Amino acid sequence: MLCNGKDYMKKIDKNNIPKEIINDSIYLYGAGYTAKICIKALESESVKIESLIDDDLMKHGTKELSYDVLSYNEFAEICKSKKSINVVLTSIYGKTIYDKLMVFSNVTIWEMYDWYMDVLDQQELVVEKHCEGERLVRYKRNTDALKKYLSDDLSKSVYDAVYQYYITNDINEIVKVCTTEESYFIKEVKEYFQGRKFTLVDAGAYTGELLRAIIESGLWVSKWYCFEAEKNNYEKLLNNIEKSVLPEGMKCLCENYGLWSEQKELPVMGQGASSKVVEDAELCTGEVCKMETIDTYFQNIKVDMIKMDIEGAEMRALGGAVNTIKRDMPLLAISIYHCVEDYYRIMQFIMKIQGRGYKYYIRQHAMIYGETILYAIPRIVENEYNNK
Repeated sequence: MLCNGKDYMKKIDKNNIPKEIINDSIYLYGAGYTAKICIKALESESVKIESLIDDDLMKHGTKELSYDVLSYNEFAEICKSKKSINVVLTSIYGKTIYDKLMVFSNVTIWEMYDWYMDVLDQQELVVEKHCEGERLVRYKRNTDALKKYLSDDLSKSVYDAVYQYYITNDINEIVKVCTTEESYFIKEVKEYFQGRKFTLVDAGAYTGELLRAIIESGLWVSKWYCFEAEKNNYEKLLNNIEKSVLPEGMKCLCENYGLWSEQKELPVMGQGASSKVVEDAELCTGEVCKMETIDTYFQNIKVDMIKMDIEGAEMRALGGAVNTIKRDMPLLAISIYHCVEDYYRIMQFIMKIQGRGYKYYIRQHAMIYGETILYAIPRIVENEYNNK
């Protein structure tokens, strides 16, 4: 894989596993959903895995698929006693991790993103990665029209990179525009909230992964509302929050609700991190979840930020948040990669609600197709801080 024209990681290909990997043990950096897929793939080829490494405090000292999860500092101690060590990036946020590993002269860094993507294709998960014909024409036409409303060139380049990926199926097109900034807390978000407390709505909280990002952002979240539709994920969320130390003054409220355009009950298809609400009852595993609207739940609560990653239901949930967006003009951080059309229709929808009251940014946060987030940041006018 290339970054700025430089070969900076070695590649593990399913059909051509390097001898260095077969003959030695490896460590995996990243203990989340991606790691589970990579572990099973590597085990199927008899690759020996030593341990996992992760930056999430809640995972340290635990096990994932029988493997110990180490902290970065624990791994650093191991490096001191080894002549050479192999690390496979199983986190899709590999650029930041790569920078951290570069300090170790005895570490060889590997990636297996193509192999991972092949597994996802076989599982037919919720990320739609292919676009051609008239849909590709519509993508180009709509994204080109939206570029003039984007606030920086990097945002525009993400649109172009996704288009080139559709044409070439070359993941390097995505890697070129991948950012090292934290998902949901890019520089512009931190600048907007600096020095102010705010209420955060976490749509698609999964098991509470956002907590680490909140802590590391240094921002002052006063109330964190977590919505998770899938029951098993929700129970893990409650357990993780209960045993975590929240920042001083922050309150967390967890709800086993999905967010939608209306109040109703819908089936849930359980797939771990990719669990989703479905309208087709035939896809249901037997679990049904209550759907809530942001407008109803927060009708008497001010909302300052909405983070949304709900596996393709973003447009539905935004449809149930129109009044809240009009009333509070919250900062929005919305995933736009689950459906090809979401790359442009979500921004178009927000613009219809609030006109040009927002500044728009798009960031690619992963080294694979996906994890593309649209940021709608309220324009700050003179004395606005004093009025909030």
